[in-house]
Amino acid sequence: MTIKELLLQEIDSTPDELLTDLLSLVRSLKSSTHPQLNIYEQLLERIDYLEAIIGIRKGLESFDRGEGIPAEQAMTALQQQFNIPPRP
Repeated sequence: MTIKELLLQEIDSTPDELLTDLLSLVRSLKSSTHPQLNIYEQLLERIDYLEAIIGIRKGLESFDRGEGIPAEQAMTALQQQFNIPPRP
């Protein structure tokens, strides 16, 4: 799958309100007559936010397919892996 196809797939699965918010930011960058110093940082934050949403969705979809493990089992595995003592 090409990057363009992956991007289109992610856009199709992203809620409209998030896409509207991102489009609004991009338009403000294009029409701004006074460059703002933190616009790049804002854009990176928005991208991070969208990536987090996409990651959460993928995780939930994976869990829905039965690919996840219960939280207690995951916590036990982490405790063993990192030698974390059990809570009293």
